[in-house]
Amino acid sequence: MSEKETSSIKPYQWIILLIIFLSGFLIRIYDLKDPPLDFHSTRQLRSYLIARAVFFKGNPAYSDQMQKQALALADLEVYEPPILEQLVGFTYKLAGREDFWIARIHMAFYWVLGGLAIFLVGKRFFAFPSILIGLAFYFFLPFSVISSRSFQPDPFMTMWMLWTMYALVRWYENPNWKWTIIAGTLGGAAILVKVVAAAFIMGMIGFTSLARFGFKHIFRTPFPWVMAGIAAAPTLAYYLLFHQQRTGSFLSFWTLAFLSMLTDPGFYADWLAMVKGLMGLNMFLLGVLGIVFARDALKPILAGAWAGYVLYGLFFPYQYITHEYYHVPLIGIVALSIMPLADILIEKLGEQHWFWRAFCAAALLFASFYSLYVARSNLIATDYTNEPASWRKVGEAVPQGHSFIALTPDYGMRLRYYGWRAMAAAWPTTGDQALQTLRGDEKVDFPTYFSEVTAGKDFFLIASLVDFDSQAELKEHLNNNFPLFMEGNGFFVYDLRQDK
Repeated sequence: MSEKETSSIKPYQWIILLIIFLSGFLIRIYDLKDPPLDFHSTRQLRSYLIARAVFFKGNPAYSDQMQKQALALADLEVYEPPILEQLVGFTYKLAGREDFWIARIHMAFYWVLGGLAIFLVGKRFFAFPSILIGLAFYFFLPFSVISSRSFQPDPFMTMWMLWTMYALVRWYENPNWKWTIIAGTLGGAAILVKVVAAAFIMGMIGFTSLARFGFKHIFRTPFPWVMAGIAAAPTLAYYLLFHQQRTGSFLSFWTLAFLSMLTDPGFYADWLAMVKGLMGLNMFLLGVLGIVFARDALKPILAGAWAGYVLYGLFFPYQYITHEYYHVPLIGIVALSIMPLADILIEKLGEQHWFWRAFCAAALLFASFYSLYVARSNLIATDYTNEPASWRKVGEAVPQGHSFIALTPDYGMRLRYYGWRAMAAAWPTTGDQALQTLRGDEKVDFPTYFSEVTAGKDFFLIASLVDFDSQAELKEHLNNNFPLFMEGNGFFVYDLRQDK
């Protein structure tokens, strides 16, 4: 089907598109004001702390002490440039207040922009119904809804990645300096937002360039190399010039230490189990098969994106089987990858009686509504409205001016954000201990470790009772040796300054 045939959108089709895009936006701001603890709260609260610091810094409505405290609480290890947090913090300033749900509106809007890129790519290759199927998957998949409204870089990165795909389509059709610079800039934005996007961006640039020029001629044209250089330069400058040591330690901790997982068949089984839980293996496999039936520019772009997805998983194996948000880019990739198969279905369906065409349309419509219903149910299944007040009380439980160690969920992020308190050290959770075992860290005997991490601390805060109950040695040691300073709803504070 030619571009001319697919580019004409009828008025009623624009209405359908408007409904899909509007529905995709509205479902993401449903239950808007429930605290952001529904999806990887550690990562979200980290971004909220940074955005709050942007809002407080230099704000005459708050005292110097409050401003310094907000900045101190947001002084966290560097993962990526705080671009998203700066945008949200600036919006706080425009609104004149800090409301966490403003970030959710940001994220919903960025996901819609990513959907627009998918539409523009699909419009160049596929029939309108095929585009709708891809967009319905992108917007209404329950995992898509809950993850894309999460305040963290991954959905924002995915938006830039999708726009890079569109620019690469245009570049493949007409490789000139204009689209070389545009594609490189958009890809550079994706990588700068989160460096792991490099796997996807460089994969797409590499595969598309090889498909366009061939292996022999790719070394004779400057376009691919300039594009890759533009995409890589900002992030290389940021990390190598300003955070070189952090980059090395991150790779050492999260990549090199877990390379042994790649030789374990169980890792790949867990990988597929993760994908199955997020979108179902059927859609995943259909997406893989869709590469075969894609044509022109879309085939190498999809092949490069899928190669990037695999490389990403091999580079960060532990996160791939434990952190759902590492798979957020896959949503957009699969949405585009199923369009070639949908096009074949639509073509064959055109040969059928109108009843069967109507039956198929009704089935797809039902699937979309059902996905929306499941997403809505997931959003209202839990209520976190009481959490902020509870954590404020926990923050008040430890006397000001005293150093304390804590066993808390979210690595103390709830305590930082809601309680305005930062612990001096974190006691490892059972999950942390399992991670240390997996990495092969040398085990230290309990008395020695306890003495080392509690040295100079005045109090020991327990704010994760389930984890506390599972660590019998810690529980027994605290109860037998230190008096209980305070007990509240869901927390204990032990006084380390004196023995029983």
